[in-house]
Amino acid sequence: MGEKLPTFEEMMAGFAEIRAGFAEIREMMAENAKKSAENDQKFADMREELGNIGHNNGLVAEEIVYHSLNKNMTFAGIEFDSIDKGFTREKKLPDGRKVKGEYDVILKNGSAIAIIEVKHRVGQEALDRLITVQLPRFKQIFPEYKDFKMYLGLGGMSFEKGIAEKAREQGIATLTLSGDAVEINDANVKAW
Repeated sequence: MGEKLPTFEEMMAGFAEIRAGFAEIREMMAENAKKSAENDQKFADMREELGNIGHNNGLVAEEIVYHSLNKNMTFAGIEFDSIDKGFTREKKLPDGRKVKGEYDVILKNGSAIAIIEVKHRVGQEALDRLITVQLPRFKQIFPEYKDFKMYLGLGGMSFEKGIAEKAREQGIATLTLSGDAVEINDANVKAW
């Protein structure tokens, strides 16, 4: 003979158990979503904090380079008369566009300018940006220096592998920080 079919009451009790199980699953999923959102926020906070640490280290590196160059205002064997740090200027171009230039350290005299970009860790992006963005933008923003010789430098607490050599091969001086001292390698620097 066959199995006995469940009664209506037994089926309803089974459905109630299933509904309770689904409710428990929904509750667990809601809790997991809440924990996931909390973790996402913690990771976002950590990324921001790490970014701030990197930015602060960059500012420290900039200060060290600035103070080192300010001692005798000599770079690439050239004596300079003035030095600026954290130099920013925005200019409206004839076509209405605005361009903004930010320069970590600038040395000037009557015929030469040195533009020094400083990072915590110098990579390919900083090297490329110095040549393709910062130097041309400087010339746009400061046309009064169009006849000046321009020299470039990259400074940092560390350089990614091969970047210091690439910079020097292109005629850009490197400034490496070691504690409070700055080692300047400007033997092959060229005017741009």
